[in-house]
Amino acid sequence: MMNHTIELDVLPQKARNELSEYYEFLLYKYRQQPVFTPSPVKADFDEFLSTPIFIKDFVMPDREARNAR
Repeated sequence: MMNHTIELDVLPQKARNELSEYYEFLLYKYRQQPVFTPSPVKADFDEFLSTPIFIKDFVMPDREARNAR
């Protein structure tokens, strides 16, 4: 394990507080053990998303039709 030193005295108090909060966040984040990691399911969803959808006779509505209420 590498030991690093950080000079906090050169930072303003607000920055020191932010750094301290972020450090606590990282400690909490990496101490967590995943409860459940779902196994990747081979689905056709990726294929569905990557396949373009073609619509025959589509007419883009003009500005007034799009904004009509």
